[in-house]
Amino acid sequence: MKSLTWNDIYKIGQTDNARRWYPMPDIAEYFREIRQPSRDYPHSMARAAQTVKFAKWLVKNKPELAEKFDLMEEV
Repeated sequence: MKSLTWNDIYKIGQTDNARRWYPMPDIAEYFREIRQPSRDYPHSMARAAQTVKFAKWLVKNKPELAEKFDLMEEV
């Protein structure tokens, strides 16, 4: 199964002035246990969003979003 790229990540979240990435509210529940971004680790959540584990979670919990990133065919 494939995972999301940086281009995909920017479509499902946003960054602040310090380039910390935060997920959109629809998928924020997945990131509850992930370290909050900081100036030292601005991509802590973005890196978690680039895993196969997250791609599988999207397919199971947010299939309409997973379909936009061609993750459904991987199931």
